[in-house]
Amino acid sequence: MNIIEFNADVYKKLQNKKVCLVEKSVSYLDELCDTCDILPNIAAIVDENRRKCGAFLYRDSELVTYPLEYLLTLDFEKTIIVITSDYYREYIDKIEALMRGRQGIEELYVFHNYETRVEMQYRKRYEKAELQNIIVFRSGPHSSEYVKGMDFSDNARALFEYMLSIEMNKKYELVWLVKEPEEFRKYDKYENVFFLPYEGNVSDSLADRDSYYKALCLAKYIFFTDAYGFARNCREDQIRVQLWHGCGYKTRLNYTPCEKRYEYMTVTSELYADIHAALFGLRKEQMLITGSAKADWLFQIDRGKLPGLCIPPADKYIFWLPTYRFSGKGREKPQDGILNEETGLPLISTKSDLIQLNRKMAVHNIVLVIKLHPFQDKEAVHCDGLSNIVLLDNDILAKQDIQINQLLSMADVLISDYSSTAVDYVLLNKPMGFIVDDMEDYAHSRGFIFDDILEWLPGKCIFDRDDFENFIEQIICNEDGERDKRQKLCAVLHKNSDAKSCQRIVEQLDIG
Repeated sequence: MNIIEFNADVYKKLQNKKVCLVEKSVSYLDELCDTCDILPNIAAIVDENRRKCGAFLYRDSELVTYPLEYLLTLDFEKTIIVITSDYYREYIDKIEALMRGRQGIEELYVFHNYETRVEMQYRKRYEKAELQNIIVFRSGPHSSEYVKGMDFSDNARALFEYMLSIEMNKKYELVWLVKEPEEFRKYDKYENVFFLPYEGNVSDSLADRDSYYKALCLAKYIFFTDAYGFARNCREDQIRVQLWHGCGYKTRLNYTPCEKRYEYMTVTSELYADIHAALFGLRKEQMLITGSAKADWLFQIDRGKLPGLCIPPADKYIFWLPTYRFSGKGREKPQDGILNEETGLPLISTKSDLIQLNRKMAVHNIVLVIKLHPFQDKEAVHCDGLSNIVLLDNDILAKQDIQINQLLSMADVLISDYSSTAVDYVLLNKPMGFIVDDMEDYAHSRGFIFDDILEWLPGKCIFDRDDFENFIEQIICNEDGERDKRQKLCAVLHKNSDAKSCQRIVEQLDIG
């Protein structure tokens, strides 16, 4: 099967052919329609992600997306296949496998968008150059969903800080891809530490593009925490490591498993090595059982940070991290649940309930800290003006430059639900409660990686308001009825219970 690069000139020679696009991507559609006027001849779109299938309106035309198998129904005398995907190489392999032995298809067309065309020029420039001592880092969501602070956070930041602590920057250039490099000038004091714009790949500035692609094309190691496409065309001798956000309870959505997207992935245990290998389509030998890099922060307790967050002194701190339910304005994230209208919190449905809880906290000198998910619409949560209940959002933590696991290191108790932070926190062997009032709905909408989720939650399961109050009473009385379950689960969820995850990552990758 011949692979042909699709462009306006090629299209002119194929005017009588209908076109089937491979992968539903509005950005590719925009560029295709702007450069080739292809819209009238689009017969269909196919996508292996079935959640994208169905009819949709684009520029006043109705288009339909079908499963990938729809290709088998096409008449290839009248229709060509044009791949419109960042991961076009993966689709070439899948289409060739799907079409094996089928008559009539001799060519596959690949449309490279502007970003890919620029990257290919740089890849060509550096294809024979020797790799340099460069390590690239990226964290946070995709650029279209930018949240302040998250582009320098999570497992990638924890690993970066460890490398600085052992002076690895004396041998390697440590390069971060971030939204606004100027925000990180405090790191200018370190040699070989650089912050580049992650949109430098399509920047109008030649200097930005040159710096970006030199780092990307010549780095020996690339570490990241999300399913980015920026490292998709790396050389075989470059090592890409998926640090991910953590090992948790929720399934993956809108994601294509593929062992070729990176060389390794870090996990916390043998259990998660099997689970994540299946979820991400990796081979078992690609899994590094090192622990989560950011778990190291849990062992570095510094309550001196609390005043900066306006958290008052207390005998005991309960941290509550409600998982994401629905996002703030400007982010197209799926809704994962509902919130009570009066408080915006699970279980505590009225302001009077919240005031009553605050009184109890005050009597026993306990502070309840509620930390919202970074994507959560903070305007939907109403618990201000209370003495012993403090609401924290992402903006506050970003301003104080505090990471979530640094925050959790100060907690005496954690209230969670299905978040991977609970799997990290179990390392501290402290009481935990899990709010599971929406468990059945969540299982059907988002889904869990475990069949019986309740068996895998290392703490008290809280189904209703009475359970919540009973849990608070247990904390007040220093009762810890779930200790045995917590300790047994910790031994399965984690191979190691220490602050050496970053060290193991460096050692297992043999970064010398």
